[in-house]
Amino acid sequence: MQYSPAIISSATSRLQSIFEVDNLTVSNLEALRYKLSRAILHLLNNDFQKLLQILYRIDVDEQAVKEAMIADDTELIAERIAKLILKRELQKAELRQRYSGK
Repeated sequence: MQYSPAIISSATSRLQSIFEVDNLTVSNLEALRYKLSRAILHLLNNDFQKLLQILYRIDVDEQAVKEAMIADDTELIAERIAKLILKRELQKAELRQRYSGK
């Protein structure tokens, strides 16, 4: 699905705030997904509780997260979770734009 630059920018800003980082700014979704997966991999290895809090805050589907975590490779798990987070944040950004009257 194609997203406008405004929606991508909105989602990126929220994710930077939620993950407390400032290096997620990118020009395309693929690069954003990669950077997000790196941040998630770090949390998987170092602060799993914080990752769970972030997933709850973003409101990612719990069942989808459980399915994403079925793997032996933490990098694969991080990539799957990044896709879920990005999908949810883009949905929310799209809804905010649609109903903000802009």
